[in-house]
Amino acid sequence: MSPGTVVPAADMPLGGIYDVMMRPYSPLVGMCAYFAVVKMWERHNAKQAAGSNGVGHGKATSGRKVGPVFKGVIVAHNLALAAYSIWTFVDFFPAVLRSVQSQGLHGGFCDNDQTLWSDRLLKHGFLFYISKYYEFIDTAIILAKGREAGQLQTFHHSGAVLVMWLGNYVQSPYLAFFVFENSIIHSLMYTYFTLTALGFKPPGKQILTRLQIGQFYIALSAGIVYAVMPGCQTRTQQLFTYVFIVYILGLIRLFTDFARRTYGVQPAHNSSPKKKE
Repeated sequence: MSPGTVVPAADMPLGGIYDVMMRPYSPLVGMCAYFAVVKMWERHNAKQAAGSNGVGHGKATSGRKVGPVFKGVIVAHNLALAAYSIWTFVDFFPAVLRSVQSQGLHGGFCDNDQTLWSDRLLKHGFLFYISKYYEFIDTAIILAKGREAGQLQTFHHSGAVLVMWLGNYVQSPYLAFFVFENSIIHSLMYTYFTLTALGFKPPGKQILTRLQIGQFYIALSAGIVYAVMPGCQTRTQQLFTYVFIVYILGLIRLFTDFARRTYGVQPAHNSSPKKKE
């Protein structure tokens, strides 16, 4: 259990699994299982690709045809994440405003008296952490199409489980910032993916990608402020901030490398959205 937390399990969605999921072994087991499944699935795809190509070995990069049932699964998955993200923003944003009104700008930013934590962050922080396990399905969809997951995909999804667990465990005010920001981006992103899965071709690919990349730079800037602002965090909360900053820097580098290899330009200038975040 998070230090100092008395969990109102009966009043919190999925509160019955809080104690188990907040134990240190939970994210480690989840990450190990994720990596193991990805590697086994990728080897399976590679063997199938090699067999269909009539060669001794190869990579599964061509993809497979998406049938109606699989398409329905993809639509339902993206729609569920879009709905969850919209609900998170709608329910969490008023609590952020109440926290600032109650504690002032500095106090609300740092959540010094845990107004935000008690109001909504305990609930939404935990659900946000649990949602990172559900987002493993993003990788499963890619693998089911016969493609490789890739370093960016695996780093993002495995790392998110660990950092979100740590943010909840130490009750970091920085967690509130990312829950709020990411709920906005995910609302737009998974709505877009739902529409494309349904066969529509909505505009705004480049804008969506800029928003995806931009959120990491904004989160990085906020993390630096949290790290240097006096009286804002405990030592354990500062540890989470440093870990999160390293994680964000890794995402920025991988996204930038991907954009350069794929498009030959920086992601902020010309790219299309890739389902990573």
